[in-house]
Amino acid sequence: MTYNKKDMRKLLITAGLLFAFQIGTAQTQNYKEDTIKALKMSGAAAGITAVLEPIIEQIPEERRAEFNKDIEALLPSLYNQMAESMMKYYTHDDILKMLEFYHSPVGEKMQKHAKELTKDHIKAGENWGLQLREILNKYFQ
Repeated sequence: MTYNKKDMRKLLITAGLLFAFQIGTAQTQNYKEDTIKALKMSGAAAGITAVLEPIIEQIPEERRAEFNKDIEALLPSLYNQMAESMMKYYTHDDILKMLEFYHSPVGEKMQKHAKELTKDHIKAGENWGLQLREILNKYFQ
């Protein structure tokens, strides 16, 4: 089978487009994977765990393992949604710089204390909420 110049050009253009599409898809996938990695390193995963702990304590002990398994199955979906949100505001280069920071001593310290800090923030939020309720009662009576 022989190809004329026009057919050969079409074939090369098609191959080039397919190659560009594959590279673009791979870059987007790396971007998302890096974003999820940054998200987890930022303390978001520890924060989710901190929020879930009081809920887990309410579940009968014999059902906790099953509950944890169900939660673990849901987390990838949450991380994907959170990553998509982050990707609206941060470039891949921004995410790579975040990852670089999270590998620094201060970034590692942030990760180490993320769970406890989230618990402290929840407690502060609860206390503030009580104060807010008092103010709202003043205006809605």
